[in-house]
Amino acid sequence: MDTEKITMGKFVFILSILMFLTLPGQPSEASEHPVSLELTDSIIKISTFYNGTTLEASGIIPADADVLLRVSGPKENVHLKVKGKVAGVLWMNKSDAELDNTPSVYMLYTPEKSSKLLETQGVDMGYSALAKGITIKPESADKAFIFAEYVKLMEEAGVYTVNKSSIHYKDVENGQKSFSATLTIPSKMNAGEYMVEAVTVENGHVLGRSEKKLTLELSGLPKVIAALAFGYPLLFGIMAVFIAVATGLIIGTLFKGGGGSH
Repeated sequence: MDTEKITMGKFVFILSILMFLTLPGQPSEASEHPVSLELTDSIIKISTFYNGTTLEASGIIPADADVLLRVSGPKENVHLKVKGKVAGVLWMNKSDAELDNTPSVYMLYTPEKSSKLLETQGVDMGYSALAKGITIKPESADKAFIFAEYVKLMEEAGVYTVNKSSIHYKDVENGQKSFSATLTIPSKMNAGEYMVEAVTVENGHVLGRSEKKLTLELSGLPKVIAALAFGYPLLFGIMAVFIAVATGLIIGTLFKGGGGSH
């Protein structure tokens, strides 16, 4: 009998703990501060006349919070030739450099007065945070110079950007506010999978994160050409030579015919 009472007591004790843990009003930090993120398009088709596009990112955050958006691409290893002056006169390739763990795309979107937001611990956004995650070789290289020059190259291509004051907020309602931003997708973004990430910050702390996958895929003629190039390289090579020869003959005929008419 005593054994049954002890067993029953243990059961009631364990049941009480389980009920307490599942009571409403005990949410985790992630559920207290949900971060919603939506994209108008999650799949972008790269067709024959594709020249880049835009899409809208939007969501809802707490009224007193701010949000940062980042579009990032797959990590890759990049090899560069570092130029320098030889004999103080000629610019020539002086050395090689390798940047490991480098995102192919890095585009940041911020609201107004965002400098302090980027400094928030745990945000890990911006060029300073990006530099910390990239390994530059050799060790003797001027890493700050190489990183800065690489960023310039990628900015010229339009795949590295910092878009300040590009996130806009709407009126507060029920302790929340909505945000929106126009994301630019340049033509030099290759087909593949990219990540759009939203980070919410309030009073110097990260409240939460949300991610959406963005896919760029070939369509139409570009898809056919890519399939030929990778699936049938010999046939693709023959076709490329044939097209080049035919184009040359047509242009030559046109110029010859034009010259004979005068």
